[in-house]
Amino acid sequence: MKNSLLTLGGRALVLALLAITFLPVSALAAGENYGQVAGYVYDPTGAPIAEVPLTLSGPALQQPQTTTSGEDGRFEFALAPPGENYTLEVKVEGFAPIKKTGIIVLLGRTSPVDVKLEVLTETQAVATYEIVTQVNPLINPDSAQTGAVLTAEKVASTPVFTQVQAIPQLVAGVGPGNAPSSRGGLSRYGKSFVDGMDTTDVTDGSITAPLNFYAVENFEVITGGMDAQYNSLGMIENVVTKSGSNEFTYDVTMVLSPAWANAKGFSASNQSPAVGSFTQNTTPQSETSFYSPLVSVGGPIIKNRLWFYASGQWNLSHQETPITLPGEALENRPKDTDTRLARLKLTYQPTDKDRISVAFNYDRNQIDNNNSNSSTALDAESNIDRGGFFLIANYDRTITENMLFQLSAGTTYKSAHFGPQSGDENAISHNDGSVTRFSPGGLNGKVSNLQDESKRRFQFDPTLTFKMDKHQMKGGLQFGYLTGDITQSVTGNQRYQDRNGICDPEDPTTFQFCQTRTDFYDLNGEQKPLTTDASVMTLGAFLQDRFTINRYLTVVGGLRFDAGRLYSDDGQFITNLTGFGPRLSGTYDVFGDRNTLITAFYGRSNDIGDVFVAQSANPELAQVTASWTGTAFAECAPFVAATGCRNAGGATGRVFDKDAKTPHVDELSFGLRQAVGDKAAVGADFTYRKYSNMWVDEEINQLWDPSGTRIIGYVDPSQPQAIVKLTTPDDAWRDYRGMDLWVQGKAGAWDLLANYTLAFANGTVGNYFDGYGDNPRMKSFFKGPNPDDIRHTIKGSIGYVTDFGLDFGFRFRYLTGTPLWMTMQNPTPNNGSLYRSPRGTGYTVNANTGRADLNEPSNVAILRNPDQFIIDAQARYDVGRPLGLKQKLELTFLVVNLLNNTDATALNQTYNTANQQYGSVFSRSRPLQAELLLRFRN
Repeated sequence: MKNSLLTLGGRALVLALLAITFLPVSALAAGENYGQVAGYVYDPTGAPIAEVPLTLSGPALQQPQTTTSGEDGRFEFALAPPGENYTLEVKVEGFAPIKKTGIIVLLGRTSPVDVKLEVLTETQAVATYEIVTQVNPLINPDSAQTGAVLTAEKVASTPVFTQVQAIPQLVAGVGPGNAPSSRGGLSRYGKSFVDGMDTTDVTDGSITAPLNFYAVENFEVITGGMDAQYNSLGMIENVVTKSGSNEFTYDVTMVLSPAWANAKGFSASNQSPAVGSFTQNTTPQSETSFYSPLVSVGGPIIKNRLWFYASGQWNLSHQETPITLPGEALENRPKDTDTRLARLKLTYQPTDKDRISVAFNYDRNQIDNNNSNSSTALDAESNIDRGGFFLIANYDRTITENMLFQLSAGTTYKSAHFGPQSGDENAISHNDGSVTRFSPGGLNGKVSNLQDESKRRFQFDPTLTFKMDKHQMKGGLQFGYLTGDITQSVTGNQRYQDRNGICDPEDPTTFQFCQTRTDFYDLNGEQKPLTTDASVMTLGAFLQDRFTINRYLTVVGGLRFDAGRLYSDDGQFITNLTGFGPRLSGTYDVFGDRNTLITAFYGRSNDIGDVFVAQSANPELAQVTASWTGTAFAECAPFVAATGCRNAGGATGRVFDKDAKTPHVDELSFGLRQAVGDKAAVGADFTYRKYSNMWVDEEINQLWDPSGTRIIGYVDPSQPQAIVKLTTPDDAWRDYRGMDLWVQGKAGAWDLLANYTLAFANGTVGNYFDGYGDNPRMKSFFKGPNPDDIRHTIKGSIGYVTDFGLDFGFRFRYLTGTPLWMTMQNPTPNNGSLYRSPRGTGYTVNANTGRADLNEPSNVAILRNPDQFIIDAQARYDVGRPLGLKQKLELTFLVVNLLNNTDATALNQTYNTANQQYGSVFSRSRPLQAELLLRFRN
């Protein structure tokens, strides 16, 4: 492995290491842990003053920080933990001393504070002036990054469920859901940083594990304009958790959401479209309850030296789901979810120049009856048991006043078991065309219904900061080792596809139900589970210079190199993926008063692979499908051509393109930001992105007729099966054109975070390996608006605070519908669906014929799912205030979907002549849910 790493970048890596060792460079950790306070010191005439001592103090600092102004009068405090009520103190002989208070520091942002010194007169000889400064860190003069930073208090006053992963939804340019897409990218492109370390799941791009919501200090969401220290094709959520201090703190919350507090939907939960689309649906509705205690405590272990912060959370969710199965009576399907979280963070500052923090996070999640829908019988329900931990260590060393070394390192581990609820791993699966019976159908897009998976990440990211005159230089290395293994199987190693009943080849009375039978084999030709592993070694190296030319103009230039070395099962080398990511941005302070900024950015990020991509190169379970002959199934053997037999998967079913190009995104953006009053800002951001060379499964062996509905032969007749090549062709792309108008900040009693997005997202690929390339005759139908193309988005979170301890929070979002296809089942198995129209085009009903017409080239109309509109609200009252308590005793009543809007959110897009459901309701908004939160904290 070590030799393999040396071949990864060759001489380029050696040069990068030497450059970072000997050149003056600067950076925070791979993900920011701090904010910055910076500004200029000048005399009454406006001339800069050098060598002025400044002191920064505040509740988030264990010890005050000191620095001096440079030749141009500029000063910087680069390691300010996120928090409020900072104080900047300046004492210079001959000038009146100044204290600037009320300074706010946000994660990853620069809080601009300028100091104008006045000449000390004889009458002021002993006077100290305290000037309350309303600092607006929303206007960041040092960066063109787009996104938002939300404080712990902001999210606590916003009506969202206590989920850290839900916060990015509030920010402009980010789509809905807890694993959202952003600015035209895939949802899997998102990255999750905790306390400076990349903790992103190594296969799907989601969070590795949930966190205690109230243990977070700041939530930073970066949607674009990323500095060279980041390599991401999507948005980044970077959270910094709370640390202990010299004061003992506690925070205890109880969330109560009984069944009677949650409304029942317009249609029964998880019913089939045929049931859910009825106007008068008499099926009983589901009932949901949720309870969760949360506890956090922090304080000193050794005052001024060692502090701790610990938290725990337990979520209990219960859903009673009445389900009607075709031809059967009503059954009750209880879905229970049990989640446990624990976290401990230690912070140690042995000297004024050294700071160490270590954090451990544990989670466990269990779900019973995970499917809970009418397409799965009770005896085919599935169970999930998953969890893991991550460990993060950070070390900061101030070498000199102008040089800082930082190291972020750690590991993540995650395991998951998916299997039958009954525990019977020998039950043979049957699907009668509408209902899966006896065992689950499939998991995570795989043919298996029984799966065990474990995933690990090891991260080591050293960085160095160096300041020289007007230059702030960054540099760092980011080493990662990602690995995972997965065991897949089908219960009983066999699955039947039946016709409206259960086939038993031993019972002649069931012969009418028999259609096909598939047997599953491992790589040795035995009917056994298949275990494979995969791993990826990653390396990122970056250099960046933030050049503050003057008070008006800042230019940031950077370059990063990324490389990934992918390995498939048993450590077999697959390929190297490398990419360079140039970055160039600028901010121009139009009037030099930190109130009006113009920003511009160009940059490239590269996808150098993860375990998901490497695992995709591994063979899947070999499948041998035998057709029913009328009295028996055809006699079939693995990968032997015979009448009535089809083969798929196995060792020869997948080929990796070793010359595949590296997927990447190029971004060009412009922005205008304007301060409004003391604590608010408005802005407009214009973004263009082009995602190129995305991963697809390119089928290379089957020969199709001109209609693309019939296989007429094989390139290699000795392998009568589908063979796919994992590759990144030039015709696999997406692009995005968007405009965001946003407002954030406080205006009197109001706290605002609102935005409007106009976006156009097009391409050929909906997701990696999504079917584009499976059938060359169908490629033209994939081009069009992306599946997550939301043309108009309006969303906001608004807070209002009264003078008597009561505050209100409102959240709203309006989204136009996503594109709608019309699909039909491919008559050739193992090749998914066929598309009868380009994505998002055609007529639901053609006025000329009165029938559905989804392939009308002369007059194409856009078909979309329904628009969505949801309002959430909460009221919070500090009961401790009238009782005279120094602590806060808060009572919060939260209502999600205040209007109980259960309108359709998605329509069925499948066309079937025998059972036409096209256009029927596929899903609806969840009905009104209410929670009562009791929170006691100091």
